[in-house]
Amino acid sequence: MGKRTIESVIVDGWDFGPGQLLSPGDVANIFRVDPKTVTRWANDGKLSSIRTPGGVRRFSRQQVTYLMSGR
Repeated sequence: MGKRTIESVIVDGWDFGPGQLLSPGDVANIFRVDPKTVTRWANDGKLSSIRTPGGVRRFSRQQVTYLMSGR
């Protein structure tokens, strides 16, 4: 069998590839807010997200790091 590689997935300019996915709880801990606030930010278009095949929302570590830097 050949080696399977997973490529980066870019959504709205942010990397959602391997090693970049954060849960709403992860993002909430970083920003020190409630996970429901993170979901609201995503619903309002303030934070990009994807949904896993199981319907779970995931966020880009790259975007969260960028936002935390204050840019």
